[in-house]
Amino acid sequence: MNRAILKTGLVAFVALGLAMPAMAQRDPAYEAARENGSVGEKPDGYLGIVGGGDGLLQRMVSDINLKRKQVYTDRASAEGSTVEQFAFTAGCNTISRTKPGEKYQAPDGSWKTRDSSPPVRDARCP
Repeated sequence: MNRAILKTGLVAFVALGLAMPAMAQRDPAYEAARENGSVGEKPDGYLGIVGGGDGLLQRMVSDINLKRKQVYTDRASAEGSTVEQFAFTAGCNTISRTKPGEKYQAPDGSWKTRDSSPPVRDARCP
């Protein structure tokens, strides 16, 4: 793992750590969707819909992902990395911070429910 990705990971962890609680506090529907397993964290740094989903859920996830992309774009530019690198590292970090019962997407694309063991993450994660 090269230094740029590790540095990007640290910055992503801090930036996402600051951005995500604010988003969750503004939208109780987001917390409910996380708790009931309708949404989960993806390795690419974005939120995904687990299974189907109505229009309201799809709009909420799109809105959150647009906000995340803006954070990733701003931070990647400031740190000299690509948006994709920054988003990937943020995805590694958000998956590692999922709580038992929450959904996340494994590297093979399957949705997993977090238990007390560490989540299955991409081998490239810092």
